Parts: sequence; C-alpha cells; structure tokens
Amino acid sequence: MTKHAGADSLKDDRHELFCQEYLKDLNITQAGIRAGYSTKSAKQHCSKLFAKPEIQERIAYLKEIRMNELGLDAYYVLKNLKSIAERCMQAEAVTDREGNPVYIEGPDGQIQPAYVFKEQGATKANELIGKHIGMFVEKKKINVEVDLMSELIDELSEE
Repeated sequence: MTKHAGADSLKDDRHELFCQEYLKDLNITQAGIRAGYSTKSAKQHCSKLFAKPEIQERIAYLKEIRMNELGLDAYYVLKNLKSIAERCMQAEAVTDREGNPVYIEGPDGQIQPAYVFKEQGATKANELIGKHIGMFVEKKKINVEVDLMSELIDELSEE
C-alpha cells in the first residue's frame, strides 16, 4: 500500500502543531502564534516555515482528510454556488432552517413565497462558478524583444 505524502506526523512537534493550527483559519501568522512562536517573530518565521515542502505536504494531506470527512469536493461547492446564485436572483424561494418556504404578504395582499434579490451574492456566486469552469481566464500579453544577431554573436564568441 502506497503512503501519501504528508501522511506521517512531522517529527518536530511545533511544526506539526503549526500545520494543525493553520487549518483552523488558514492564517500563517496566527497559526504560528498558537503553535508557540512569539508574536514578534511568527509572521517572518512561519512564512519561511510554510514554504518548506514537508510543511506543504502535511497541510495538503490534512486538508484532504478534512474534506473527505466532511464530504466536500468541487461538485459540492459548485452545487452550493448554483443554489446561492439562483436564490440571490430570485429563482429560488427563501427557506427557513428546515427547508420550508418562507411566505410573506405580497403587494396585492395575497400570501406568496418570499423572494429577495441580492445582486452582490448573485454576482459573486456566478463569478466563482465562471472561474471554476474557465470562463475568466486571465490572459497576459508578454512582449519579448530579442536581438537575435547579437545573441548569435555572443554564443559564437563563447565557443
């Protein structure tokens, strides 16, 4: 059976605690402070610590375990984003905690399901969905000017 990278606890107890604490809020400095680093040095020291491959592997493994335990994956997130977008755009009725529709009195005095338009929520949910499906690929234009002749001369002179 193949062992996953990051599956073993780190040998340094403080490093292991840092990884565990990082998962609480994904804040490097706060995780460092909670792991016992001084408030003065936590930001700088833990930024370097966070860049180490064994720390990255351990955090990735711990995140994967947590996601599996909670049943979280990209499908779950997209499904929720779709629901949020539709609810914010009034395509889905407002519901209470048990999932029952909330009813209000409409302008004509009739009882009807509550719908509330939330532009900011709809925009953000659609933006995140769009990013996930690759609609908003950031294109960067790179200009490179190369004097080919001078490069060839330099290469030939080095030989």
